[in-house]
Amino acid sequence: MALALLLPFVSACASHAAAPGAPSASSNPIGAVSVEAPAEVALEIACTPAGPETCFNAVDDNCNGAIDEGCGVHTGVVQFAIAWELEAADVDLDVVDPKGETTRINDITQVGLAKDRACPSDSRPCQGQNTENVYLVEGEVPRGTYRVSIRARDLGSAAEPLRVRFSARVGQRTWSAVLLFRVANERKVLSFAL
Repeated sequence: MALALLLPFVSACASHAAAPGAPSASSNPIGAVSVEAPAEVALEIACTPAGPETCFNAVDDNCNGAIDEGCGVHTGVVQFAIAWELEAADVDLDVVDPKGETTRINDITQVGLAKDRACPSDSRPCQGQNTENVYLVEGEVPRGTYRVSIRARDLGSAAEPLRVRFSARVGQRTWSAVLLFRVANERKVLSFAL
């Protein structure tokens, strides 16, 4: 059962036209109208500055709204990232955009999402940079639902549940959670409606 978090601080309703002179939906602040996550996933929306940005941990360490910036990872006003410590593990991040297109490495969807990090890829080791990253390249943020799927393809040699850090950025707000995977091919699905 999914837990829906309604965020009252955002007022964007695409189902009716704006009154004359009123701001259009595209001029509304970018933010999530609702977020859904599995019941066992505790999403945190508060940020505590922890100093300078630490690379490849999928955390907004300096609370500026960007995840792993300055680390060779692309950022955007919409961004989804995962990171894990165990190099032998293989975890996949897939994002389906509002038009139903799934992100792929080094490709841009019609709405402008790109996946620039996928670890491991082509049987190459991650060299301690166990991360996957999807971001909005540029332009206006497409409204609709972004479906985020995180799958632990291979747990490697994890004796305990594999811990994967997930973070999402929508506008200047970030969400973060630690996801626990106990079996290979276990999947967690979250959605962000803008």
